[in-house]
Amino acid sequence: MDVTKPTAGVEQLMLYRHLITLPDGMRVVLRPLIPKDKDSLIALFANLPAEETQYFRSNIADPDVVAGWAEQPDYANVFPLVAVVGDRIVGNSTLHLGKGFTRHTAEIRIFLAKEFRRHGLGAAMIKGQLEIARKLGLHQVLAEIVESRPQVIHAFERLGFERQFAFRDLFMTPEGETLDMIVLVNFLKRHAEDF
Repeated sequence: MDVTKPTAGVEQLMLYRHLITLPDGMRVVLRPLIPKDKDSLIALFANLPAEETQYFRSNIADPDVVAGWAEQPDYANVFPLVAVVGDRIVGNSTLHLGKGFTRHTAEIRIFLAKEFRRHGLGAAMIKGQLEIARKLGLHQVLAEIVESRPQVIHAFERLGFERQFAFRDLFMTPEGETLDMIVLVNFLKRHAEDF
């Protein structure tokens, strides 16, 4: 097997679908992001308060940035999974795939519309991305979470992620305060240990 290539093709992953029912009975479909999702994806990130936008690495307040994610998806580098209710995207999760000597890893990122938080949707999306990571033959999925969000850290830990270390003062708030960034890893494959 060629270790430089994922074990599942993008075409196969584009068929991924998972239907979940939230506690209130609402049905949500998890599936890959496609170009026709552009307007719904822009709407997901529109009008967010500053306390939410500060956690993004990209300028999600710019509709052109968000539109680019949908219009020109690069599934071989970033695999996007969306949660859809009707025609509305209510969640977005991405696997940022490693390259070269980190080709066995990916970093996961997730965002949910406020009214869809704390209903199990985030956990379902992360589990979906872990399933996709396994199909890609990855060994590790990483998450970086700012220390001021302990509830998010604990949610990842409940899904099998383990704290590895903290980047000291890596995260800077809009006010200039620096915070630690906690790195968690879900080890999909572990090497046998000698004893």
